[in-house]
Amino acid sequence: MTENHTSAPAQPDPIALHMEAVNSLARCKAFLTANEPMYLFAQQQLQAAQQAVAALWAIESNQFHH
Repeated sequence: MTENHTSAPAQPDPIALHMEAVNSLARCKAFLTANEPMYLFAQQQLQAAQQAVAALWAIESNQFHH
């Protein structure tokens, strides 16, 4: 069974990126406010949120430059 997809890279989904940013920040807060804070996991979630926000910013910037 073959799929009829081109090899072109998929466009980033702004809604999915927004949810990733929001959910990652929520998880970051949960790790920081736990009875025993887990700073490594909090940092990883913060980095994930930063990447999602950066991708959203890139999408928005590209929309205004075309």
